[in-house]
Amino acid sequence: MRNLNDDQEKRLKEPLLSENIKTREAFGSGVLSYIPGHIAIDTANNIFGFDGWSTEILTLREVNKQAYIKPPYKHGDKEKPMISIAYLCTMRLTVGGCVHEDTGFGDGVAGDTPTGVSAAIELATKEAVTDAIKRCLRAFGNQFGNSLYDKDAEAPIDQESYEASKAIDKDQLDVLLALMGSRNVTEEWALAWLKGEGWDKPIDKLRQDWYHALYNAVDKIGEDERKLASYESDIKGVIKLMEEAVNMNMLKAVFAEGWRKATEREDKESQKELQETYNSKKEALDK
Repeated sequence: MRNLNDDQEKRLKEPLLSENIKTREAFGSGVLSYIPGHIAIDTANNIFGFDGWSTEILTLREVNKQAYIKPPYKHGDKEKPMISIAYLCTMRLTVGGCVHEDTGFGDGVAGDTPTGVSAAIELATKEAVTDAIKRCLRAFGNQFGNSLYDKDAEAPIDQESYEASKAIDKDQLDVLLALMGSRNVTEEWALAWLKGEGWDKPIDKLRQDWYHALYNAVDKIGEDERKLASYESDIKGVIKLMEEAVNMNMLKAVFAEGWRKATEREDKESQKELQETYNSKKEALDK
């Protein structure tokens, strides 16, 4: 009997995002990469569902307690009695019928006072429990940082790169094929363009980044002709509005818009027609 559905298994196999990884200095071992507790819990909620997983603390016990004196930080300061307390937590984590157990360690440091001891215990127990949850979740693989323990594992990927690497879906393929049809572009042309750019797989196997690249390339075919047709239609519309103007303010506003468009394209012929229409309509309105 399967414990996870297809969607959950798929999401667990997704690349580990670099945005979810933090680093810190580890005593005696350089920089340590890890997934913060709140991100691990959020990821579990997103994949398994808020009610799809549970934890049970099997043991939570003190494993070390040490008092020491903290030297003065600067001249004139007093020595400070400190307390360091460590706890070990044994956790059972259940997802459906899948059960994992692991241990977590936490330590807390505070001033050696009744209040400080309580604060150190609170810090140590919380850290131990969170660490145990993370270590149990690690059994579910990459999304929970298991690959961070493997030096040969694929490096984490950023969100943008991951989205770009996803395969297109059927709706996107239909949109692309429809655009190719409207631009009279054959599949052979598209495959040749892709191969020339460095992609040698079929169109229906495109990644998101290659999909957008091909879409833009196809969309640009005939772009100049479409812009020209749109411009000519705009100029005709401006001239019609000028002829229908009911006062000088309307005439001037419409003329200015048409003149701007004609100037951008350096279209002397349209400028001449606009000016003639303006003069003719102005004369009619002045009567």
